[in-house]
Amino acid sequence: MIRIILLVAVLIAGLVFGPEAAGNKGYVLIALGDYTVESSVTSLVILAILLYGVLLAVEWLLTRVLRLRRNTLGWFGKRRRNKANQQTVAATLAMAEGHYRQAEKLLVKSARNSDTPLLNYLGAAKAAQARGDESRRDEYLQLAQQESPKAELALTLTQTQLQIEQEQYEQALAALEPIYALHPRHPMVIEQLTRIHRARHDWPALIDLLPVLRKVGRINAEREEALLEEAWNARLEAAGSELEPLRALWQEMPRKLRQQPIMLLAYGNRLRALGAESEAADLWLDALRKENSPLLLTELPRLKLDNYQTMLNQLRKMQDQPGARAALGQVALLAGELEEAQRLLEAELAEQPSTPVYYALARVMEQRRLTSKANEYYRLALELAIS
Repeated sequence: MIRIILLVAVLIAGLVFGPEAAGNKGYVLIALGDYTVESSVTSLVILAILLYGVLLAVEWLLTRVLRLRRNTLGWFGKRRRNKANQQTVAATLAMAEGHYRQAEKLLVKSARNSDTPLLNYLGAAKAAQARGDESRRDEYLQLAQQESPKAELALTLTQTQLQIEQEQYEQALAALEPIYALHPRHPMVIEQLTRIHRARHDWPALIDLLPVLRKVGRINAEREEALLEEAWNARLEAAGSELEPLRALWQEMPRKLRQQPIMLLAYGNRLRALGAESEAADLWLDALRKENSPLLLTELPRLKLDNYQTMLNQLRKMQDQPGARAALGQVALLAGELEEAQRLLEAELAEQPSTPVYYALARVMEQRRLTSKANEYYRLALELAIS
């Protein structure tokens, strides 16, 4: 537009000043070393205008040629991108169908011309892992890093996720620990560390991470409690063969967990394994005074005590509660109270038959020398157990 305005201005100037200049052409002398050029002003102006017009024509021609080249290159580039996109789609389908080698080949082949080479290399890494080629997997992850240096965190988390899936926990942990130091509340970092600690049975580390995992929204309260129970139960099992470290660990456990029947059962059974049967009995009876637990009631008759009187007294007070009558009948058998045991067990059998009750009643009959009835109850206990 500016060039057109200049040309119009020059034409107007020529129309205005042309007649006047016709009678006074002027004189121009240009000397350059031994060369001189002589011309009138009018001729010089006309020559300049013609030269400018030639320059405009050359510029127009070059613009058209370059535009044609760009269009040609653009067409080929677009064709390559379309082909790369088609190969990426085909690779995705091959991946979904389990053709991992084909998917890997297509993803790598189309990465150079793809609009998203990072995703291509990540997909190729997953395909390589799926067919068990870990070296190729790491190579593709490095190529992805080269394509997007700013995506280091995402790529590292992808690599550690793949390593966890391959049970390469040590390598994944080594990569995650420095990231955790920089991003202590990153949800995926914490989630991956939780999986690693659980797989490696690093229960103290897992216990420390679980509250953070819940705060970042990766697990709910129920899941947190279940994982805490699993971790503390495993710690109790691994407490060793001495009572004092076991008792210290129990006191270290959160009070809320120590009130859970499943944890009381685990701790009590560990005490029993170390010969502290009476301590386990006191623990369970104290818990039953506060709240009934069929789980603990089922375990009480398995305790081997010198004196069952305290247990009998408490169970008699709560025999109307679920599970208490069956436990009382079995404990009465252990205490030698055969008449009470038979009465309670027969009443329980009439309402809710179970293998332990049949078995206990068979033992009662055996001790009372009623062999036929004892054998009948043993048979019924066996049939119920295998049914």
